[in-house]
Amino acid sequence: MMNGRMVGLVLGLGILILGAAAFGYDRSEFMFLNEIRPGMTGIGKTVVANDVISEFNVDVLGVIDEPGTKNDFIVVRVSGEAIGHAGGIAQGMSGSPIYIDGRLIGALSRAAEWSKALTPIGLVTPIETMLPVLDEVSSPAPSAVLPGVRVVEHAGPPAPTAVTAAPDTIFAWPVATPPLVSRLSGRALSALMDGPGKEPEGLIDSFLPENLDRDRRGLSAYNLRLNPFSGGTTAPGQGTSPLSPGGGIGVALASGDVTIGALGTITYRDGDALIGFGHPFLTNGASDFPLTTVHIYDTIKAYDASFKIGTLGETAGAVTADRMTAIGGRLGRSAHLVDLSLGVHDTDENTTSSFRIDLVDEPRIMWYLILASGLEAIDSSLDRVGQGTVEVNYQILGDGMPKPLERHDLFLSTQDVAIYPPWQLANIVDFLNYNDFQDPQVTRIAASMQVTKDLKAIHINHLELDSDSYSPGDTIHYTVELQTYQGETKTVNGEIEIPDDLDAYSVDYITVRAYGGPRELESGENPREFHSLEELIDAVEDLPSYDTLTVELFAPDPYSPYLDALQGIDKVRQNFTGYFLYDSREVQAYLYPAEERSEEEETTEVPGKGK
Repeated sequence: MMNGRMVGLVLGLGILILGAAAFGYDRSEFMFLNEIRPGMTGIGKTVVANDVISEFNVDVLGVIDEPGTKNDFIVVRVSGEAIGHAGGIAQGMSGSPIYIDGRLIGALSRAAEWSKALTPIGLVTPIETMLPVLDEVSSPAPSAVLPGVRVVEHAGPPAPTAVTAAPDTIFAWPVATPPLVSRLSGRALSALMDGPGKEPEGLIDSFLPENLDRDRRGLSAYNLRLNPFSGGTTAPGQGTSPLSPGGGIGVALASGDVTIGALGTITYRDGDALIGFGHPFLTNGASDFPLTTVHIYDTIKAYDASFKIGTLGETAGAVTADRMTAIGGRLGRSAHLVDLSLGVHDTDENTTSSFRIDLVDEPRIMWYLILASGLEAIDSSLDRVGQGTVEVNYQILGDGMPKPLERHDLFLSTQDVAIYPPWQLANIVDFLNYNDFQDPQVTRIAASMQVTKDLKAIHINHLELDSDSYSPGDTIHYTVELQTYQGETKTVNGEIEIPDDLDAYSVDYITVRAYGGPRELESGENPREFHSLEELIDAVEDLPSYDTLTVELFAPDPYSPYLDALQGIDKVRQNFTGYFLYDSREVQAYLYPAEERSEEEETTEVPGKGK
């Protein structure tokens, strides 16, 4: 049986065919590059305000013919009331269909400046590059090519001096797809768009084997630029833009209590299939994103780039292809989504908040979506940023997982306790998505958090052993003194056994250490090896949380070239529910063969005790 992503791959590879095989579109509907001539005039269609498709004038200046087809463009000048209202070519106009003599030539995809032409000018992505499967590939007519002119891509409008200094260069920048975000603010929104900055210490990825490296720069790395007025979802009963060429279309990355998506314009529709944008969204290739209706309120003029104000409407289908020259989708199709459920209980105020969000099943961006949603859930529930202690229970389910992953964590911070749970959750899901063995096909992610501003901490203050020398097979009796933060002192007694087979002729001392939470590998230990996804899940679940006291026995690796290359031998764990254990203490003791111990104890001293 094909999993969700494999289905998405098959659909994605086929979606941009759109008509030739499945829908039989008529080639007479289109005008290709070999027919384009300078001086041709036509119209474009887009929604500027109130969901009404408006027309604007188009004058063809020429064609940019670069090697290959992905960088070919039609250079046009645009004008008319719609362009005047928008203040030029605005963000959100990408995908606006351009027609000459009633035939579609492509989609407006970039704004541009050229010293030889009055602005506003733009670049049109030719229709044949948006419909890659055609009977034949068209080439531009030689008389339409602008000789010696090249296109240089910029993130935004260039400096006027640069335009003047390069008369044979057209400076172009994408008519960026404006993200639409609701119920994210402050640092949650910043983390989504620009990445969260430095990772806090002590999270799970510090203690498990290396995974594939991922980019942490946020959605802005995908050329998504957040506008000052970023909308969310369309209110019930509110009108939406028509799902026809020139009308608006939305792509949802998250929906529910948090909305994250983007809007653009439909270029061409054939039955239930459509294409738009005229450029990539995330350049995702085969995709499985919800395709939505949109409501366009207005288009706002701005100095650097005008932009549309809109909201996402109801899901109307699925985007199944996100290519270099267009996105493509089908109406009536459903995208596979991941259910994210977040609960926050503030024990100080005795209030509980819950969040339900549907996320796209795309590992490249899921980390950002989880982190931003989790940050917003905690920050908005607590209505503060600062110290505290938080207990978390996670559960992750997937159709490709041998069993659910369930984990308990506890974190404490004197500065910002909210950052830990969502970051840990995002890392765990990322670890699953990029595991070596199989697609987990995650279907549900849940986190339940209990937060207090109290610093519920326990300091590991002292460790003492009942002797300063031992032999293999002996039982070590230990005492750990614990100091509760600004509270009482506790004492923990326990025992740990030295294995009978520990070679006292090769190893002359042992170390006992008391510590809280997980620990990093010692120099005498090899990284843990996994042979299945189930083993990886077990490792994530078994890694101790910071409310766990571990007393562990170590011995040197006799085969290591390093004298201090320790390796863990055995351990005892004890849980202190609701309290964060920190710091560590260790004690060394001599190890003698049983038959030599009595004699050695009379003539030697302990190498170190109570470190």
